[in-house]
Amino acid sequence: MKHTLIRAALVALLAPALAQADQFQASGGIFNGNDYGTSYAGAGGYTPLSNQALGQVVDGGNNAFDAFGFYNAGTDGLSQTRQVELLSGNVYRFFDTFTNTGSTPITTTLNFFGNLGSDGDELVSVNSAGLIVSCTDDGAGSCTGQPVLALVSGNNGLGQAAITPDRYNVRYTVSLAAGQSLSLLNFAFLASDINGPTADDQALAASTGAQLLAAPRLEGLSEQQIAGIANYTVTPVPEPASWLLAAAGLGLLGLARRRPH
Repeated sequence: MKHTLIRAALVALLAPALAQADQFQASGGIFNGNDYGTSYAGAGGYTPLSNQALGQVVDGGNNAFDAFGFYNAGTDGLSQTRQVELLSGNVYRFFDTFTNTGSTPITTTLNFFGNLGSDGDELVSVNSAGLIVSCTDDGAGSCTGQPVLALVSGNNGLGQAAITPDRYNVRYTVSLAAGQSLSLLNFAFLASDINGPTADDQALAASTGAQLLAAPRLEGLSEQQIAGIANYTVTPVPEPASWLLAAAGLGLLGLARRRPH
């Protein structure tokens, strides 16, 4: 009995690690104009033909996408630059900066678009402000073999996201004065067991999406880029030098308090 309890406890402790170990690896299907890789940086992603959009993700692993992650409306009068990256842990990040290069203000609705690989209905398990978790519906209320997706569009209400039926759209209504810039940040996380999605993968997608919503992954972005993000409320993280100064100040304060009077 004792050994059984110990074995059960070990299984419970190792279960998350085992689930992670069984996750497939997303592929770097990010289109750069000529080829596909794990990142793209350059001009805006919109072209009239969706299969030529720069920085889009094609496939992405287990047919998760057909053509995902570009703006297909609202960019008239704006210049656009973008960084698209496959981060660790099957997370695609889309960082887009729009600038009003004209001499008059522009108000427009930018549409971030994705054609999902299901070519059919999606089964949506989470649809809250800024987060949609979905998978391909097998017609009986279960996921098929394609990955479960966590699609994250921001935590301050600027983005209005929907899936209808296998097309993901986020509408951002923005106003830019002449010469003004802003940036929009979107994430797509893919969860799938090597043998196909399970209930655990749906839970993993929901928890990872919630984490990205609360604390977006900003590694590799500059302070200036982070400051320009319009669809997230981001709490600045102090630089290491600031932490050192604060620690030194606390140390001096402690010494002063311990010094006899």
